[in-house]
Amino acid sequence: MARTRRQVIGWPTILRELTVAAVTDVSSTTRRVTLVGEQLGAFEVAGGTAAPFQSEGFDDQVKLLVPLAGAQRPPLPVQGPDRLEWGGAGGRPVAKDYTPRAFRPASDRSPAALDLDLVLHEGGFAAGWARGVQPGELAWSVGPTRSLLIPTEIDHLIVSGDETALPAIARLLEQWPTGVTGNVVIEVPGPSSKQELSSPIGVDVVWVHGAAAWIGEVEALRPTAPTNFCWLAGEAGVVRRLRKFASTEWEIARDCLDATGYWRV
Repeated sequence: MARTRRQVIGWPTILRELTVAAVTDVSSTTRRVTLVGEQLGAFEVAGGTAAPFQSEGFDDQVKLLVPLAGAQRPPLPVQGPDRLEWGGAGGRPVAKDYTPRAFRPASDRSPAALDLDLVLHEGGFAAGWARGVQPGELAWSVGPTRSLLIPTEIDHLIVSGDETALPAIARLLEQWPTGVTGNVVIEVPGPSSKQELSSPIGVDVVWVHGAAAWIGEVEALRPTAPTNFCWLAGEAGVVRRLRKFASTEWEIARDCLDATGYWRV
């Protein structure tokens, strides 16, 4: 059973070998890597056919697998029709979770493409890969293994996250349910990290810089709608504090509160 009132759709666990098609900077601190490949569609595996890539939830997660420095391939899990055997090829790869920023199915004019936005943290393994990766290089993805849909029968959405949550927040703004108002608070390091986002009618989007400003802006909100749903993601310590505030001060119902720590200081 889902821990929130969001509908859950399960997907088979599929490993896909993909190729970097483009690398672009969407801000001073975020780099977009576009992946393409026939395995974004259905393809044959031992014992059957792997399902095509699917991502219907705004905060879906895929695992990105990339080679260690000096290696051509990571140690990959062994693929079956609907499950993976991790360590089956000797060793486990470094796998980092990312929300797909966008997925475009194949058309007559272009192949299927998956956009992943990576924050260029200093010292991060995947960030280091993103700094140096070039078109034509290989990368591997696993998932999503499930999608959680935008909740229904709500009046107001309170959404907040830091830069690591931007792909999910951007997708949510693009999928925003008609007639639902909202407050969106996004924390980024500075003005050069802001991105152009959709602006649904009735939704107030505020950008802040630094954890203290993030906490202060969210805790200053005064939701008054009959049914509020709160989604929080980003640095675990901040998310934990805001989750407690939303539960105690706003009295958000448990099944209307979705909070996830993406990383730790």
